[in-house]
Amino acid sequence: MWKFTIIHRLIQDFRLLLSLIKDYWSGRYRKIPYLSVAVILFAILYFVYPFDLLPDYLLGLGQIDDAIIIGLCLFLVERDLHKYKEWKMKSIL
Repeated sequence: MWKFTIIHRLIQDFRLLLSLIKDYWSGRYRKIPYLSVAVILFAILYFVYPFDLLPDYLLGLGQIDDAIIIGLCLFLVERDLHKYKEWKMKSIL
């Protein structure tokens, strides 16, 4: 059961991260430290860049390093994600 909750939370955080990127890019939300922006950009570039520590053509293994980098990114910017989520909830109301 705990594996499902962790995966569910990672998926929610990843979706929130994508929303944050969209709002940051459009200029609607800029209350995020530059270090967090740098961490997010690094994670995105690492994810889409074809050269990884473990090549993506190694099925299963090749995606592990991408997942670790995305997970580490979410861990490092978690506080900023929560602040963004609060802002987003207030802006909806």
